[in-house]
Amino acid sequence: MKSVLPVALIMGVVSGLLVGGYFNVVNVPVMEWAISLEEAAAAAEAPGGVVEEEDGITITLGQQRVGLVAGWVIFGVLFGAVFTVLYHLVRQATPGWNIWAWTLIAGFLGFWALYLFPQIKYPLNPPGVGEEGTLLARQGFQFLIMLLSLLAVVAAALVVKLINDSSTQGLQRFLRYGGVAVAYVAAALVLSYAIPGNPDPIPDWMPEALVILFRTFTHIGYLLMWMFLSVGVAGYLQYQERGIKASDPAATRARVGGPIS
Repeated sequence: MKSVLPVALIMGVVSGLLVGGYFNVVNVPVMEWAISLEEAAAAAEAPGGVVEEEDGITITLGQQRVGLVAGWVIFGVLFGAVFTVLYHLVRQATPGWNIWAWTLIAGFLGFWALYLFPQIKYPLNPPGVGEEGTLLARQGFQFLIMLLSLLAVVAAALVVKLINDSSTQGLQRFLRYGGVAVAYVAAALVLSYAIPGNPDPIPDWMPEALVILFRTFTHIGYLLMWMFLSVGVAGYLQYQERGIKASDPAATRARVGGPIS
């Protein structure tokens, strides 16, 4: 992992900066729309239409935008570390494939395990949705399903590697692949039904179009994050491989496609 991890972390930072900028452009206006509707709904319910301001630290819009980018940079570093693990699992399971296939599959698995599958159970909502009393529980269950989802993907990749390393061929190997797929689907269904869902409904005052916009832009942002990360790592490794071939062709497999040191 030594040759891939630093690259993945750096690409994670770059991807986080790009995606943070993307969210500032497209999703922050939607969030501001949601906040304005929430304030209007609170004012309508308050006596005399006046909402008392709570004491605390006021964060400006500029600080929120900077914090959004900084948060995505942190996500980028974390995703880069996860990507490194998935990359090596995929490379070991499919040793005859190339760098682009390994990185793109690893990126898709990361996107699926840490975002898309958890969204089936816990779809992201704009500001104003959810009670403060259920916040910790919701976040805890979200983290739990993300962790278990990632572990299920890792376990499936390890089993595929074992199948490829075995002496089975033909129909028997195909049936084992099918068994892995069935086992993963079963595990996914158990996770979907065993972990409690979001108990907080979307308020009546929030338009459906706002929720759709927020979720659509968020889906695109996470997809871009993993795509930038995958393509960036693949591009660098391909460039590195060409440099190694030019100087020492025998070292190519040891640096990029050989065993993990």
